[in-house]
Amino acid sequence: MPTTNRSTVAAASSGGPVAGAVQFRILGDLEVRRDGALVVISAMKVRIILASLLLRAGRVVPVGVLVDRLWEHDPPADTRAALQTYVTRLRRLLGADAAIHLRSGGYVIELPARSCDLQEFDELLEGVRISLERGDRSAALESLRAATALWRGPILFDVDSAALHREEVPQVQERCLEAAVRRFALELALGHHQAVVEELRALAAAYPFQEELRTHLMRALYRSGRQAEALKVYRDVAALLRTELGLDPGPELRAVHQAILLGESMDDDARDDVSASSTTQCQLPPAIGDFVGRADQVAGIVNSLATGGEPATVPIVVLSGVAGVGKSALAVHVAHQVRDRFPDGQLYVNLGGGGPAPRDAPEVLSELLYALGLLPDAQPHSVQARAAAFRARVADRRILIVLDDAADAKQVAPLLPGTAGSAVLITSRWSLDELPAAARHRLQPFSVAEGISLLSRILDPSRVAGERPAAEELVDLCGRLPLALRIIGARLQPRPTLQLRVLAKRLQDEHRRLDELAVGDLAVRSELAVGYAGLAGPVQLALRRMGLLPAESFAAWTLGAITDGGDGERDVEQLMAAGLLEPVGLDLTGQLRYRPHDLVALFARELAGREDEEVTRAAYQRLLDRFLVLAHGVHLRVDRKDGLPPDTLPDDIEAGPVDIAGLAADPGAWLRTERSQLLFAITQACRLGSYDKAALLADMIIPPLSIRGGYEQIVRVRGIVRDAARAAGDERVASRQASSRADVLLSLCLDEAASEFEESVAVFRRLALHHELVHSLTGLAFARMFQGRPALVHAEEATTIAYATGDRDDIVLALRTHAETLVLQDRPAEALPLLDRALAHAHTIWNTDSHRALLVRKLDCAISLGKLDLADSTYAQAREVTDAVDNAHGLGWLLVHHSRLRRARGDLPAAMRDAREALRRMVEAGDPRGVFIANLRLAEALLTGGDSRGATAVLHTLLSTSDAASVPLLKAKAESLLSQATYP
Repeated sequence: MPTTNRSTVAAASSGGPVAGAVQFRILGDLEVRRDGALVVISAMKVRIILASLLLRAGRVVPVGVLVDRLWEHDPPADTRAALQTYVTRLRRLLGADAAIHLRSGGYVIELPARSCDLQEFDELLEGVRISLERGDRSAALESLRAATALWRGPILFDVDSAALHREEVPQVQERCLEAAVRRFALELALGHHQAVVEELRALAAAYPFQEELRTHLMRALYRSGRQAEALKVYRDVAALLRTELGLDPGPELRAVHQAILLGESMDDDARDDVSASSTTQCQLPPAIGDFVGRADQVAGIVNSLATGGEPATVPIVVLSGVAGVGKSALAVHVAHQVRDRFPDGQLYVNLGGGGPAPRDAPEVLSELLYALGLLPDAQPHSVQARAAAFRARVADRRILIVLDDAADAKQVAPLLPGTAGSAVLITSRWSLDELPAAARHRLQPFSVAEGISLLSRILDPSRVAGERPAAEELVDLCGRLPLALRIIGARLQPRPTLQLRVLAKRLQDEHRRLDELAVGDLAVRSELAVGYAGLAGPVQLALRRMGLLPAESFAAWTLGAITDGGDGERDVEQLMAAGLLEPVGLDLTGQLRYRPHDLVALFARELAGREDEEVTRAAYQRLLDRFLVLAHGVHLRVDRKDGLPPDTLPDDIEAGPVDIAGLAADPGAWLRTERSQLLFAITQACRLGSYDKAALLADMIIPPLSIRGGYEQIVRVRGIVRDAARAAGDERVASRQASSRADVLLSLCLDEAASEFEESVAVFRRLALHHELVHSLTGLAFARMFQGRPALVHAEEATTIAYATGDRDDIVLALRTHAETLVLQDRPAEALPLLDRALAHAHTIWNTDSHRALLVRKLDCAISLGKLDLADSTYAQAREVTDAVDNAHGLGWLLVHHSRLRRARGDLPAAMRDAREALRRMVEAGDPRGVFIANLRLAEALLTGGDSRGATAVLHTLLSTSDAASVPLLKAKAESLLSQATYP
């Protein structure tokens, strides 16, 4: 770089380096010397830390910044411990000459006076400002010579950190270059043309696109009598600019060229003030050629900015949303559209707010003031003074200011104009609610159509159209996030033979999806990680805890329970403000529910997976306890209490800040709303060793949940609890769960249900658990009935035990089972009195579902006995009981039997309607046995009405698509009907 020798520096700097002290040099390679001897620092990570601290000497460098510079995207498991190890090594190397302290979440280095070349550089530039204010150009030139002599080459070129060279080195390099340009302007102004030619030539070669250096070189050559060389400099730079950038030389370069051609004299005099050019600037990033969609948002933002010329208003527009949703792209797109409305310029600055180290307001103001014509050494020092200077520079001008990636309102406030005319467009992951009178636009992910449109812009449109279903799947798997779709497009574009469906299949694996959504420097995970690092500790905790919840919507109290035991309102508020959570509407209980973006949920799950298992266990324990208290309140209010009753709720379980009475007021609504969360909590409790609480929760919530079907999921969850209890050696809990699981298996797999019941019977006999034994004996009796092997032995034993214990619930269940067995043995006349006895007991207990089931079976007996009036009155009673509790599945079973009654009455159209409605409800409930029987009732009605072809079609479809082999009794019935339909 400029070749002024070091003696000039020593003479010009204030006092020179202190003898015997350590010296740091960063304006070139990184160098540390003590008493003139080189201090060897060979470990690269130690060099990275030292360079980072020296660049911000006297200011805290956050831990997150250091971690990013040391390890980029692959940090070790314990980053803080590793970082502390390297800092300790650095402290030993530096000794007492430089103090490194841990403060406010980061490290700071305190340096002795005049011990770092960057400090000297700043002091010298301050001397330049003072000298120019006094009108002493010679003194200003000496200071500039000394400052530029400190610049020894590319800044920190021997420190290997991409993040460091991306975030801080360019600004220092630019300051050094600007100082050199100013120095040569003064050299020429003071007549030193020939003396600086070679230095100028070398620096211009190093920075070929810096037009001011070429202008100074042409002036120096021309005033030294070397006109031909000066003209060659112009020809060379003009050719370079056209070839490399497609641009012509700037106006100042062209003016000097013209003056040389005409042989005119030229003014070499430097300005006495220290302002830079104040020409109109457009700092916007390039317009985005493949921008798609967002038509409504674009129109809304343009409209919000349209008040730029109205008196006394400064339009402020905030675009917020999750990382990768396209905020910056939309802001740049809109900014280019409205350029003509802001003829005095368009300023753009990235505030770095999404990461752990948002840019300081003084630094940003300095950048903006420089763009507006005020050179750094002429700028005031305090943030208040710089903000005032900025407002003065933009006053009464029409400038669009784009502030990209803002951290918070505090960062933005000093950057706002004070008078009308200009407008501000801000992007942030946060909603910046503290900014008054701002128009806010929250960006949502693309629609599927917009996602397809973006892929079609990046890829060959015919390729996307040819695999449209796979393309739509890719859009959904990317969460319709523009960043993720651009990554997918970038991966597919250079590989034209890679099928979209192949990549879609890879993305289906949730554990690998974030790995797949990365290409080059673009990665969804790293974008989310940068944002996470910038969150406050409580918000980070809430995001990690959110990763413990299933990928479903949740209420605030759910997140609060698993986070810190609170009500969760503050947690969801902060996550929403950070763009990490969205409200999805009110649930059936009137509570607002929330859900993260799909990719945010995957990232949160990764974060949660890194937590200590004891911490995770405690979090799930709080959630489980909250669910248990609420489920207990619901259990006391539900009508369906068949199955084994739950054990007593432990005394040490606390509800926490949740409205139990309000949530449990409508038990069915709460259970439907929280079904996924409840079943997930049960499985997680088993995984973490709390099988007993899992069993208690299952016994309270699964019987009423089964009204709505979903049998396969319930069977799986019951099996998980059973296996966890067996693993713990708890035979009682394991067998209770096995018997309850078999209840549901009666509708799915009779053989497995019978096996579970038989094993449970043996255990309960041995443990003398009478209530559980009655439950399992009656279940085994039902399994044998549906297998086509009805026998009274199990029902009779259950009845004997029930009467011996006097438990009314057991008596009702045993009598009902006994009656069912008699019906299947074609003995309805014997079954009817048993049902009446059971109904008499049922009226004394609160069990609506048992009451309904008894009435349905009595209806069936009445039809079989030809007592149609009794059947009609029984149906009316059963319908009243069923409708009272909104039991959709129970109504399906009632309609199955009512179809038979309608057929017996000769009302075949009504019989068919009932059968079809019953079939619809059975399908919704996921009850295969119910589906089979509803189809049989439909076939019977069709056959009775003479529609043999319709009945045959129903039966053929039924036998070919259903697992009839698992229900022999029903299979035999279907085959008999098919024979009648085929051979009437």
